[in-house]
Amino acid sequence: MAPEIPLPQDRDLPAEVVERLSSLPPINIYRMLGHAPQAVIPWTDLIKALYGSKLNSRYREIAILRQAHRAQAPYELHQHTLIAKANGITEEEICSILTEEKVQSLSPLENLICQAADELECQATLSEETFTRLNEAFDHRELIELLLLISVYCAVARFLNGARIQIEDSDPLAGQSSPN
Repeated sequence: MAPEIPLPQDRDLPAEVVERLSSLPPINIYRMLGHAPQAVIPWTDLIKALYGSKLNSRYREIAILRQAHRAQAPYELHQHTLIAKANGITEEEICSILTEEKVQSLSPLENLICQAADELECQATLSEETFTRLNEAFDHRELIELLLLISVYCAVARFLNGARIQIEDSDPLAGQSSPN
């Protein structure tokens, strides 16, 4: 079995990091970031900004779920399945997002969002067709927010998987509409 990196304790962290962590749900990704204390506040500010965007919350969670599925990121999938449900995404829709090779059972725009997540996760770019269709469907702000969201969560998945962050025994994000 691979070694695990222990989660840092409050006594080992700077006061401003402890303060920030105490204001957030007690999830292991935030706690693990404490090993890089200079990253905790900027990271959590970025996540807060993504959740404060103009992009529809349903579209946001569909994109994250699909990206997490493609990245094979169990921690991210677990947390965002809870958040997706709190944002009105049904079990059936979640199943489609996580099982269809090419998502086709959602709305045309939601299917396109899944396609964008697939392409950014698997090729680190968008095809001309996907980019054109997204550019027609969203205003510039929403499009950039969507692309930023998926791109950030590509990094999140790599951090989670690389650090082997474990899913909590409890579900601190159950019923929460965001990880903040």
